[in-house]
Amino acid sequence: MSDATDDVGIREELAGGAVTFTAEPATGGGVQLAVKHNGEAVVAGTHKKDVFERVTPRGAFLNSVEDSLQPRAGVDAGDVRRELKELFAELAEIIREEEADVLLSEEVQAIIDGTHYPVEIYDGEPTVWKVTLEFAGHKRDLEFTAAEMVSGSGAALEEKIANRFFEMVEIAEEDWNTIRDRWHNNSHVAYMSEETTSDAVADRVLEFLGDGVLPLEERDKLVNAPSNAWADETNAAGYSDAPPEASIVWVQDRYLVNKLESAGKTLEYKGQLVKDLINRGDLYGKSTRRKWGDGTRRKYYPFTPGALRVDLDQIGEPDDGDAAGEVDA
Repeated sequence: MSDATDDVGIREELAGGAVTFTAEPATGGGVQLAVKHNGEAVVAGTHKKDVFERVTPRGAFLNSVEDSLQPRAGVDAGDVRRELKELFAELAEIIREEEADVLLSEEVQAIIDGTHYPVEIYDGEPTVWKVTLEFAGHKRDLEFTAAEMVSGSGAALEEKIANRFFEMVEIAEEDWNTIRDRWHNNSHVAYMSEETTSDAVADRVLEFLGDGVLPLEERDKLVNAPSNAWADETNAAGYSDAPPEASIVWVQDRYLVNKLESAGKTLEYKGQLVKDLINRGDLYGKSTRRKWGDGTRRKYYPFTPGALRVDLDQIGEPDDGDAAGEVDA
């Protein structure tokens, strides 16, 4: 096969240049094939990419080209058919070896190129594929269940892109198979079954919280910055789900949400995260709403000091402004 390619698609000259064959990504998936003789269209149509290797669709296309060229002077229709058959065999091999990126739509190519490899497989209950994707100006973590990965439809990916990147895309079955195969062929098992995906998410959130939270002795300074937390050493707040003299680090809801998103999760996951943290013993219980600091009722979470790596003997100074990179909700 010659090296004549466009930025997107394949162009090949046959019969000494009298006949041209082009293959381009088709809108909605598949591939648009066209054959021209001396610049005049002979055969054109949209096909699945398996047209290059499946006997029946390939034969139908080749027959159509040969029949259409038969009455035209100056070209041997049989020779063109044989050249096309050889070309199709080469294209089929290229596609199998994942080298036919020129036959992918711009959106599909952007998804493949924007994926951070290797894709991580969390072997837990359930098993989850975690895909870190840069797309449409954002970087997000997408998680797919085993059922979504083995599905023959790109609906799950379409939904996740709409939900996380705010873009509407159409992923045809063939394109989904290409994306999924590329992900799976460049993946590795990140955690074995003794550590579930929910544990991994909880650990990441706690790590982010512990790195940025600033525990304070003065409760009234709590709301001056999202990262400020109150170090309640003897449960002065009277939180009933913790022991009477328990040490509690009260973290603001807005800061927990911020770190949840940093871990690649949406706000909808917060309920699951809180449940997991309670079950693990990192939280004493659910959130509580209190009028602390400026008299506005806000939501706070009662963390154990150990979960956030907080040493109560070393309490920081109040932060009177938003920490760098934090957004006041």
